[in-house]
Amino acid sequence: EITSVCWMAFWIYWSFGAPRRRPSKRKVARTFTMLNTGLLYLGFLLVLLGRSVPGSLGLLIVPPAIPIDVTGTVFAIMGVAFAIWSRQSLRNNWSGEVAITEGQQFMQSGPYAIVRHPIYAGMLLALLGTTLVSATVGSLLGFGLAILSLWKKAHIEEQFLLVEFGEQYANYQRE
Repeated sequence: EITSVCWMAFWIYWSFGAPRRRPSKRKVARTFTMLNTGLLYLGFLLVLLGRSVPGSLGLLIVPPAIPIDVTGTVFAIMGVAFAIWSRQSLRNNWSGEVAITEGQQFMQSGPYAIVRHPIYAGMLLALLGTTLVSATVGSLLGFGLAILSLWKKAHIEEQFLLVEFGEQYANYQRE
């Protein structure tokens, strides 16, 4: 299935493809990172397992339909590509946890000229696509968990970025 290939490409790139990050100047508490990452991974797991989840979580929300499958597959391809492009654009500014790194630069170009949190937007578009393809109760629940996790992470990142970049970031938020 094409969505599975998309996610394999995503995980391979996420694991091996990007430059190493710089040391952190300031970062969120390890407890937040562990709990929020656990929530995100649970969401991913429910979405990616789709129809293979036993019981009521594996029940279909809607019957399989080619237009929904095609739309979901296109969303998965576009979302993974956008997330990878976004992380590549950050180079050494990327961090897996909410952090401000030594020498961090404020990004406003590439995907960051389109949306404030393009990695999260890409991940959510790909998860939405995968949710459409699997169309199960569990995948819908997993998508909701991923939204919650990434929303919370984005909110805290924005606080960090406002402290670090001040009015420059506040203007970027408004634009």
